[in-house]
Amino acid sequence: MLKRIITGIVALIIFIPVLFFSHTVIFDITIAALSLLGTLEFLKCVKIADKYLLCIPSCTVAFLVPLLYRNVIKEIIIIIVIVYLFCLLYASVFVRKYISTNDVALSFFSAVYVTVSFTSILIVRALEYGEIIYLMIFIGAWSTDTFAYFTGRLLGKHKLMPDISPNKTIEGTLGGVVFCSLSFVLFGFIISVLNRFDAEPYYILLAAAGVFTSIVAQLGDLSASAVKRNYGADDFGAVFPGHGGILDRFDSVMAVAPIIMIIGALFTSFEEYGLFI
Repeated sequence: MLKRIITGIVALIIFIPVLFFSHTVIFDITIAALSLLGTLEFLKCVKIADKYLLCIPSCTVAFLVPLLYRNVIKEIIIIIVIVYLFCLLYASVFVRKYISTNDVALSFFSAVYVTVSFTSILIVRALEYGEIIYLMIFIGAWSTDTFAYFTGRLLGKHKLMPDISPNKTIEGTLGGVVFCSLSFVLFGFIISVLNRFDAEPYYILLAAAGVFTSIVAQLGDLSASAVKRNYGADDFGAVFPGHGGILDRFDSVMAVAPIIMIIGALFTSFEEYGLFI
């Protein structure tokens, strides 16, 4: 437990300064690097990282898409993804004894899942009030993880899904939901007090968004655990002592980012119902 807490604090100390540069290429490079490493971890977990005709293109796309998203026309990214897809398909033709169509499908899913999830962070950052809303991705995911963990340790008695994640409890899940919702409300209050963004929060919508976000975060965590169990892995990697790899630490973030992207896009399309006005 102590190792987990220390690692979390050190990771935050390193990562939080990066957030101050979210409007620059520094943030893009960071997200691209996370996407690349996450894809590589996923491919290792599903045991196809050693198939280089699949691994190299997958990791390349995972790095390029987030890196280029805010800096090139979107059609170029679409072309990159299409070329990538057909490269995988052709690999299953020319080296069919080494690469199966199942390998191709799994490789494509791995890269797309990780890349879309991390790129969603950049998409949220580009929305109206994106400099506020994108922070909710990390607040939602990490407040859920943190308070679900501690609530589960203090009060947990009923296992949630022991065949997938033995340590998760129903009490911990509820704790994560409650505190995530409160974290969103507190975040809105801080934004209101700071009065730097010319935005006023809708607290009811923020609380509701916190509940939904927490549920999604925990489903993302469970989904990642299900993949690991299917392939007999305890962790995706060992980058963060006590936490595991990039995907172990960011699995909730990856689940939350596309949801916040959808919520943010919908609410900013209808200003009278926005999270911030």
